Amino acid sequence: MKKGILPAVLLSFLLFPLWATSQSRPNFVVILTDDQRFDAVQQNGNPVIRTPNLDRLIKRGKNFTNAHVVFSLCSPSRAAILTGRYGSANGVLELGSELNKGERTIANYLKDAGYFTGVSGKWHVDQSPQELGFDFATIFHGNGPYHGRKINDNGKIIQPEEHCDLYCARRSIDFLEMAGPRSAGPRSAGAKSQPFFLFHNTQLPHMDDQHGWPAPDSIRARYQSSAMPVVANRNDDLNGKPEYLKTVRNRTQALKYGYPAVDKIQAHTKDYYSVITEMDAFVGSILQKVEELGITDNTYIVFMSDNGWMLGDHGFTSKVLPYLPSTHVPLAIAGPGIVPSANSSLALNIDLLPTILDLAGIKSPTNVHGESLKGVLADKVKGVREAFVYEGLGSYGGAQPNLMVVSGAFRYIVTYEDAKLNQENFRELYDIQTDPGEMVNLASDRKYSVLVNKLDRLIQSHVKRIVSSK
Repeated sequence: MKKGILPAVLLSFLLFPLWATSQSRPNFVVILTDDQRFDAVQQNGNPVIRTPNLDRLIKRGKNFTNAHVVFSLCSPSRAAILTGRYGSANGVLELGSELNKGERTIANYLKDAGYFTGVSGKWHVDQSPQELGFDFATIFHGNGPYHGRKINDNGKIIQPEEHCDLYCARRSIDFLEMAGPRSAGPRSAGAKSQPFFLFHNTQLPHMDDQHGWPAPDSIRARYQSSAMPVVANRNDDLNGKPEYLKTVRNRTQALKYGYPAVDKIQAHTKDYYSVITEMDAFVGSILQKVEELGITDNTYIVFMSDNGWMLGDHGFTSKVLPYLPSTHVPLAIAGPGIVPSANSSLALNIDLLPTILDLAGIKSPTNVHGESLKGVLADKVKGVREAFVYEGLGSYGGAQPNLMVVSGAFRYIVTYEDAKLNQENFRELYDIQTDPGEMVNLASDRKYSVLVNKLDRLIQSHVKRIVSSK
């Protein structure tokens, strides 16, 4: 054997495990929509709405039919996803707040582990994406017009006339081509050899800056207002609920829209469904690119919304409040080893970080509040929790501070006088198995006193363990 051949062979074997580890680590694409309620996707039991691309994704993954957010508001929900931690701990309880100093995100952890990280679309925390671990960032801040939006494209400020979600979908595709395999074509000539994490955020179906949902006429023509569903509890007089709800923005803005009139709700629902169908096409282009690159077998795709939305539920619009249409969101995860099926156990937005880190073979930090869903995805366990606490501690729209426990079919809400949480001013208990519209408050029913005491203890434990431990 010639000199140098054996050392070269040995070197190749020594290097092979490093290469194999890099190439075999999974990629992640997280698609986060905005204000999309659980039933605003056809696969979740809505025959009226058209969401073919999201439906296909859900069908090939694990569909979590009992997924919720820990606070139903844009910035706090996104911060909870990024950190895996409650807002009372990470510092984000209001719109546009800044994460507490020292908070680390899923992008930080993945980047430290060798991942190429990218974010595209809506950005709703005060720190820059680069500060929070993203290598690639094409973003617009908060909310605004769909067209002519100011976008920060990796440091360059532009204002394209095309829909902001369309532009960012194209940039997400560019990211995938940069991160994808070299064999994918000429645009992948400079492709990264490392695994990647893409966090794609849509503005849709959030309203634009004029409080509307303008969609192309070609999409609107697919829907008829008279065919739109209308919720049964739209005429809720709010007796049995906190008094402040009669003047909260969710109510006053709904009245401006003409709620609870059936025709007004149906017209609004048509607009809402139309922009979701438009968004579905944008998202579909990203999903198609993953397939074209041939990386489906090594890529996990997560679809979730930052919060739900009320379309006349209880006579309300918007989100924030601790009622089912506001907290309940779609969540599906598709990828290698996941058997397509539905799962009805509780899953939360704070679970995304520990789940993704677990799938990537990275240990989650001990301060994370979420739980890994890896065992659920592999059908090894049914679920990871029996109950959770919702933190409605922001003041957006005049909402009063509240904490809620969701346990089985019960939703127990305690509203407080102020953010100090020292003085309760109202309690609500709903059994959504018998009362899905949350109309009958059972909190004062003696038959449920033992249950109320149990749920109270869960709230007090949460306050002591998380809210007061800052």
